Amino acid sequence: MKLQVLVLFATLAVAVAQDFLQEDENRDSTDDADWERFKSKHKKKFKNKDRERIRKNTFVQHNRQIRKHNQIGKSSYKLQANQFADWSNAELEQLKGEIDTDNEIPGPVVSTDILRQSVPDAVDLRKSSCMPDVKYQGGCGSCYSFAATTPIEFQRCLKTGKLVTLSEENIVDCSQKYGNAGCNGGLALRAWNYVKDIGINTEEAYPYQGEETLCEYSASNYGGNVTSWAYATRSNDEEVMKAVVANYGPLAVSIDANDWEFYSSGVFSTPTCSNISTNHAVVIVGYGTDESSKKPYWIVRNSWGSEWGQDGYIYLERGVNMCAVSKRAVFPTAY
Repeated sequence: MKLQVLVLFATLAVAVAQDFLQEDENRDSTDDADWERFKSKHKKKFKNKDRERIRKNTFVQHNRQIRKHNQIGKSSYKLQANQFADWSNAELEQLKGEIDTDNEIPGPVVSTDILRQSVPDAVDLRKSSCMPDVKYQGGCGSCYSFAATTPIEFQRCLKTGKLVTLSEENIVDCSQKYGNAGCNGGLALRAWNYVKDIGINTEEAYPYQGEETLCEYSASNYGGNVTSWAYATRSNDEEVMKAVVANYGPLAVSIDANDWEFYSSGVFSTPTCSNISTNHAVVIVGYGTDESSKKPYWIVRNSWGSEWGQDGYIYLERGVNMCAVSKRAVFPTAY
């Protein structure tokens, strides 16, 4: 039996080595040069040659797909080999973390009277001093916690004149009884149910760890609360969403982010993006129309760091339910 196991491991080792050699032979000078630039730019370090070879093979596959997309030149957006280009598909999945559900989560819907209010042609809340810096969730599926804090931070800042950033780690560690699952995903509205009942600590008092730990909420480090939350729409009406952003502020939405990892610039629009299923939580902070492509877009704040996309943001085509953006759009009232 032991001999059979040894033979199996030896066979697998030979197969892996052959795959590496085949991939090495298929590389060209462009692949090698791009890899060296990538390592230098993102300060990539590896424990040994085998580990680097694995990462390089992954990078080359992604980089070729990126180059092919950009060279075709027919798309409204560009891709780039960013800091995630040597991550495996399993690792890239960890960048997401919303728990999708078709079950109705009880909550009110904003009145359609909001459509009667004045709505400008373009809004960009990034210009406000109440918009916090983009954060990075790391390999923890905690996007919902970042989607939950930004609207609260923004609204409280408008009312108090002071921006206080709040603790995503607090939500990750403490909101399981409300239906969230730590680093295994959740929903912003469930986080708001927790914050409504308990409160939330400041980021300074309860810093982000990127992993689920014991709940350490302290009332003495109180950072804010939520009085209520509401759906912007349950009818896929992006005009209502537009009015909410213009009149209330940041709007948390659920999206399908399967093709987002290497986004660089332009208005993201693709038929491969689902308009039904979602796996990631983000925040809409504005809207407008692209001058060159004439595509209307949402300005979407992500939680993958400021190196990703447009300084941490992506422009997503508006008005066509791109990536299921209008499936679950919610916003809180905070104090």
